[in-house]
Amino acid sequence: MGDSVKRGIVGEAARFIAVDITGVAAQTRQLHELQRDAVIVAAEGLVASVFLSAHIKDEERITMQIQGSKPECAFLCDVDALGGVRARLTPEVLVLPPMGRMEGMMMVAKSLPGKMPYRGVTEIKAENLQSALHRHMGASAQVDAILRIGAEVDSDGKILRVGGVLLERMPTPGVREVEAAAEFAVQFDPLHSQPISEILEALQTGTLHGAEVELLQEQALTWRCSCGQERVEAVLGSLPAAELQAMIDEDGGAEVICHFCNIAFQVTVERLGQLISSPS
Repeated sequence: MGDSVKRGIVGEAARFIAVDITGVAAQTRQLHELQRDAVIVAAEGLVASVFLSAHIKDEERITMQIQGSKPECAFLCDVDALGGVRARLTPEVLVLPPMGRMEGMMMVAKSLPGKMPYRGVTEIKAENLQSALHRHMGASAQVDAILRIGAEVDSDGKILRVGGVLLERMPTPGVREVEAAAEFAVQFDPLHSQPISEILEALQTGTLHGAEVELLQEQALTWRCSCGQERVEAVLGSLPAAELQAMIDEDGGAEVICHFCNIAFQVTVERLGQLISSPS
């Protein structure tokens, strides 16, 4: 099974969004040489980012940042409407507090070329990312919802499964809200403690806690970085000519390393000279 985000119906009373991003999480771990607790933060951040991108379309993009003060860390993730994902976390070694209770800020921007981005900020208040994400998404008291995100990682930091599920109760015709809410809670309360891998497998097999699962939509998720030689040269071309000349005189060229995928792009003296003579 590849990485994906799925949407569907559970029984007649709930809808779900399920995320499996195990592969992208493993690639993020490898690219940034993350150790165990850093792997968990990055993996859960990836799941949270995909949930936040669930309703974007066309050229829209979601960028999520986590600026942690306890532990001190910085996470950045981009998700586009076609399922392209890229992420990085620094530092590669950190120690999570007990129960994953972080402190810091979660910042989310929704952007579309040519328009001002929408931005939202949520404080992470001695809680895990699941709790912070639930608050950020504005869980309403009028809608019964269960949100689970998680990373199953072994003692060496190897990723076993990374994903999550958002289950929301839908109105049930002919049933009082209080009764429908009670039935939803009784049937799906085990999701709060069930391993992420078991939840994803149950959705895959078509039955979740006795309710039939109907898959309505599925989109693949893949690691996709927007870096490239042309983009690097375009950025350099926007710099003042004096800075480009200093790269020629002092460094004999330029090297730009992508913060996401760690690819090093080389720009020769000749090319820098062309950028000076033909500024963008």
